[in-house]
Amino acid sequence: MTHPPSSRSHTNSPTLNLPKKDGLDSVLVINDDPAMRELIEKSLQKAACNLITAANGPDGIALFKKHNPQLILADLQMSGMDGYTFCATLRALPGGEDVPIIVITSDADSNAIERTYSSGATDFIIKPIYWAVLHHRIQYHLRTHRAMHEARQSSILLAEAQRIAKLGNWIWDLDKQELHASDESYRIFDVPKVAPDIFHALFIRSVHKDDKKRFDIAVSNAHEGKSTDISFKIALPNKHIKTIQMHLDSSRGDHHIFGTFQDISEQRRTEASIRQLAYYDSITGLPNRDLFKEHLNMALHQAGRNHYQVAVMFLDLDNFKRVNDSLGHGAGDQLLHTISSRLQDSVRASDMAARDTSEMDISLARLGGDEFTIMLSCLHGIDHVNTVAQRILARITQPVTLGGNNIVISASIGIAIYPEDGDNMTTLLKNADAAMYKVKAEGRNGVFFYDQSMRHQSHDRLELESDLHKALDNDQLTLYYQPKVDTQSHKVIGFEALIRWIHPQKGIVSPIDFIPIAEESGLIVPIGQWVIQAACRQHQAWRKAGVPPVSIAVNLSAYQFADEHLLSGIKEIMQQTHMPAKYLELEITETVLMRDADSALHILNEMKAMGLKISIDDFGTGYSSISYLKHFPVDVLKIDREFVKDLPESEQDATITTAIIMLAKALNLRLVAEGVETVEQLNWLRDRYCDQIQGYFFSPPVPPEIAVKMITTPFPQGAIQSK
Repeated sequence: MTHPPSSRSHTNSPTLNLPKKDGLDSVLVINDDPAMRELIEKSLQKAACNLITAANGPDGIALFKKHNPQLILADLQMSGMDGYTFCATLRALPGGEDVPIIVITSDADSNAIERTYSSGATDFIIKPIYWAVLHHRIQYHLRTHRAMHEARQSSILLAEAQRIAKLGNWIWDLDKQELHASDESYRIFDVPKVAPDIFHALFIRSVHKDDKKRFDIAVSNAHEGKSTDISFKIALPNKHIKTIQMHLDSSRGDHHIFGTFQDISEQRRTEASIRQLAYYDSITGLPNRDLFKEHLNMALHQAGRNHYQVAVMFLDLDNFKRVNDSLGHGAGDQLLHTISSRLQDSVRASDMAARDTSEMDISLARLGGDEFTIMLSCLHGIDHVNTVAQRILARITQPVTLGGNNIVISASIGIAIYPEDGDNMTTLLKNADAAMYKVKAEGRNGVFFYDQSMRHQSHDRLELESDLHKALDNDQLTLYYQPKVDTQSHKVIGFEALIRWIHPQKGIVSPIDFIPIAEESGLIVPIGQWVIQAACRQHQAWRKAGVPPVSIAVNLSAYQFADEHLLSGIKEIMQQTHMPAKYLELEITETVLMRDADSALHILNEMKAMGLKISIDDFGTGYSSISYLKHFPVDVLKIDREFVKDLPESEQDATITTAIIMLAKALNLRLVAEGVETVEQLNWLRDRYCDQIQGYFFSPPVPPEIAVKMITTPFPQGAIQSK
């Protein structure tokens, strides 16, 4: 039984020989005496090996190439090619360098034995053959060859693993200052294999000056018996910089340190790239919100220990949206990049100015959109903070050239101070934001410090937010209904559901006071769901009481419209209340729709597929596109009260309102005019065929028990004319 032909590679690269499938070693027997071959075969029948036989040297060479045996037993005295020639020829073949060769000879002369070894034989046995000895000799050499082969394969595997992992091992002789290193260690340092003392000198010189002190400490620790790990940079002879992870095993008492080198340059580059994506803004290159919060948390922790102050500035660009809308997002990005550079210049200049008086640390970040934050930490007083803020404002208001246009932009800055204005990151950011909005409210382009009055407002706001949580749980919310009246028949054909909060101590709280709090706290989404559910239940209660059906409109905030569960929540409410979809109208402002018009179109189409009615609220006050309006599946346009309040006297409002009415008629949309308070406004709108009106002229929002009476009782014509 013989092995299949070997697939051994004859390249110069390391070769891994896989184990034989049958697990048996192959022995090639070469002898030109058939009787002797037969005796050898019988003698080795019980040996755990496969026998291959050849009658002469050339045949033996051919069989070796074909079967790659693990041992060769050859007669020294053969005709044609004798044993000396065979050994020398085999050793010159690829793969023949280390295979054991046992020669059988009848010549025990010392010169013959010396010649046998010189030709390449591994061992010899003297005729007449003692078969038991031959058997043991063969087993011994097979075991030895197998062990050497496994050691060689392990060495190859280790070298390959080190090459792949860019990991080299070494022994450092501290007395001789020699570094005995593996091949991969030399590759890591991009140097040829040299003497250990030369490599030691190259290695020591390559340690980057910035890391030299830490490196020396790590070596000293290892010398004292402490194993340690250190990463440091090396400067290679070709001027390239690499990052090395080095493990130093403690000295074993003989002044030798053992360890490894690993090239982690690519890993560090990948980590830096990931960190850049995770912690830095792609447009400005500044730290983002997450990294700023890390810096602020660390600064607050240090300030608490050392009794420092920390200033947090919240900066928002004024009218940035107009730049985006008029010049495009590319110009907006360019402006953000320019502003970030100016902020960095301003902060650096301020930092230098403050060094003589403080240990101030500074962090600058872009939170998103046109919002930036600046942190000044390790402050012993806040006098310098206003100086920094004013320098920033002056730098920002310098003209910027965008697309050939000179743009002047300003900023509003709100400032909160630790610990006076908050002892944690969330409170400080919130209060700095509130101070910034104070600047916006008072005309923009300024600086405002969070003050005592705002502190009281913030306390009241927090208290109101806490009460609002309870209101949702304790059934303190209710709906009032303002009628929508047909301009021709004066019949109530629908209501807008408006939320009211009946506070146990404060009485009715206006939506103007609590809706912004609900939006900031995230309560607006569950409150919005409650409004839809309550309106549907009221509609069905009226239906069960025999009242003719009318539509009920509810407002959707921007937060609700962005909620991924909005549609599924509405479906669930309609199923629970058995509300017919055609009587539920959702009012959405055009500003919300135009934030992401394509996404809004998808959501509106799903709403229409559910059978819901859709109206655009406050039409004309936001940023709209007629081309999108044409594609939006809208049923109603609501004319904002800003265009109605000065009718019919205001020629400008009359022109705008007439245009909106004509647009709605052209698009086959129904119209509702909001804020109608006088008979003159009513008559003007009716004469121009506005479909419905809503306002205090007919009725303010009222409780459901009053609203229901309006459904069956039209407003009298005489009463209207006399108002």
